[in-house]
Amino acid sequence: MRELTLLETGYLAGLMLLSLVLPLMMSLSGPRAARTRGACMKTVWLGQAFGAFAGLMVLASAPAAPFAAVFGFVSCIGCAIICHRSLQSSF
Repeated sequence: MRELTLLETGYLAGLMLLSLVLPLMMSLSGPRAARTRGACMKTVWLGQAFGAFAGLMVLASAPAAPFAAVFGFVSCIGCAIICHRSLQSSF
């Protein structure tokens, strides 16, 4: 295992904080129909998987770390938008 720089540690910390966005968004939305929650839960799991992949890429490769962090950020925001639209359509 290689030693991480301060910047790469910051990337991992940011990805860890972003991993809280989707589950908190899901839990704060309140009770919804089971079908809507199921579809949104799949989106949350997909976003978490993308974030985990980005974290592994930060750990594995120093040159790919900035790109992996951007990928994790964009995938989290994209999944949050999809989940938000799904939850808003249930009203």
